[in-house]
Amino acid sequence: MYMVSSAFSQFLTLLVNLTGDWFIAITLITLGIKLLLFPLSIKQQKVQLLTVNLTKARTILSEKFHNQIKKVNAESMKIASKYKINPLFTFASLIIQAPVFFSLYAAVTHLSVPIGSILIPWVSDLHVADHLHILPVIAGLLQTLSVFTAENKNLLMFIFPVVIGVVFLWKAPVALSAYWIVNSVLRFVEVQIFRLGPIQRKYLNIPSPEEMVQRL
Repeated sequence: MYMVSSAFSQFLTLLVNLTGDWFIAITLITLGIKLLLFPLSIKQQKVQLLTVNLTKARTILSEKFHNQIKKVNAESMKIASKYKINPLFTFASLIIQAPVFFSLYAAVTHLSVPIGSILIPWVSDLHVADHLHILPVIAGLLQTLSVFTAENKNLLMFIFPVVIGVVFLWKAPVALSAYWIVNSVLRFVEVQIFRLGPIQRKYLNIPSPEEMVQRL
């Protein structure tokens, strides 16, 4: 963790000095992390889309087998096995993002670069907290937006934005809020692109619920 946070610290200092704007520097480093993790994002999105279609396929199977639960479960398991659907894989990105996030936290906590941002003029340095709490609130709202646009919703997904925006980021270095905001925007755009029918069929090879049932 120390090596990663040290690398973050050096790289951030370089980007801030090059751009002359700490928010732009955070945006660039967030974009770089997103590109590095893009192959994982593709795999994660594919699993999520397959899981959603599997749920719809179960509805079709229930109608086909007149709600014979054992038969529906057996056929659903066949589909899940055929397409290698593992719902737990959807948490892979979160597991990988966690050490990245906390390494960034360790890096900016002791980093003092006296350069402000033209986009966030009320914060003079990336290692101090947003005293107006504008960025933490925006971070929480963007996370909430991702929840409302998600196919599958649960209570944890509604609690998470509050924990992030109000509890953790409220007094944390503003760089973390900036990272969360930029990452949430990129994530939202990514999800909307992956939801496009042609993208799903041509690049992700996602079968429709009807095709899942027909190919059994």
